[in-house]
Amino acid sequence: MIEFILRNTPRIIFVFSVVISHLVVLHIPPSQAQEGPPATPVKVAQISKMDIAPQVQLIGTAQPKLTSLVASDIEGLVEKFSVSEGDFVKKGAVLARLRDRLLQINLKGATANKADTEAQLRRARADLKRSSDLLASETIADKKYTDDLAEVQSLEARVRRLEAEIEHIQDSIAQKTIRAPFSGFVTKEYTQVGEWVEKGGPIVNMADLSSIEVLIDVPERYIPLLVLGGDTGVKVDALNPEKFTGKIAAIIAVGDSASRAFPVKVSVDNPNNRIKGGMLCRVSLAIGKSSSVLAVPKDAVVNMGQQHLVFVVREGVAQPLAVQLGDTSESMIEVKGQITAGMQVVTRGNERLRPGQPVKIIE
Repeated sequence: MIEFILRNTPRIIFVFSVVISHLVVLHIPPSQAQEGPPATPVKVAQISKMDIAPQVQLIGTAQPKLTSLVASDIEGLVEKFSVSEGDFVKKGAVLARLRDRLLQINLKGATANKADTEAQLRRARADLKRSSDLLASETIADKKYTDDLAEVQSLEARVRRLEAEIEHIQDSIAQKTIRAPFSGFVTKEYTQVGEWVEKGGPIVNMADLSSIEVLIDVPERYIPLLVLGGDTGVKVDALNPEKFTGKIAAIIAVGDSASRAFPVKVSVDNPNNRIKGGMLCRVSLAIGKSSSVLAVPKDAVVNMGQQHLVFVVREGVAQPLAVQLGDTSESMIEVKGQITAGMQVVTRGNERLRPGQPVKIIE
């Protein structure tokens, strides 16, 4: 018997393994054997009715609303140059200083002359008072009084001329210091320490970026639909996804005869100077009256070639519905098709869904 078992041990082990595996299979719970793929977590939003105005999006370029070529009012040698390209400077900050030593000397001389003339004027007025008293008592001749009066008037005129001369010198000295006319950025330098600047010679270019103008070319068919001062949406590619609000500041009355487009300026507040001159902007212009439509978040739309879909959630299952797209407003877009207000559509996780796939809604 023992010899039989030893000779057939491999066959016995194989049969035992097969029996055990079959027993394991037979004891798998039916619910586990038939369970499908796990539900995909998604975020949803409701289809809602909202007022949307027809819009057109056009590409434009940001430019500073205020730029200035800062020049010198007076000629002179640059003694100090305080800024560099790219610097932000406050209004009134010193940009450059020209040598004013000769003017300071002239100011001292004119001030001394004025003080001496004022001393002479005080003596002359005292003499005139005495002459006036003596004339009243008929002690002196009229000529003495007339001479003293003429001396006082002459010295008074000289004091006024010296005051004007001093004021002129002080103004010239002030002009030797070139200051920023407004707060902004230095965009170009035109001089350096040691250079001679002529009267009216350029010092720097400055740009104020606190308010930006976006210049766009608008096709002529849209021009009659624009309203001066109307609100616009502005997106800057370099600052995506940040959004800005602008206003139509100007509609230029003369357009390009070749392209039939008219320049339109859109003003955008830029308090943090985030938008730089030359950045590409996308401006959304309202070109009609708003109307009540069915809309979904733009993230709910899945593009399949030329077809647009939204995934509607019913009883925990996502089903695709073909829709036609309409006007847009900020993050919402008009949709048309076999849809009704209140339906739940997937806004996140829809790029990997398949028809009939179970989903789990998350907050």
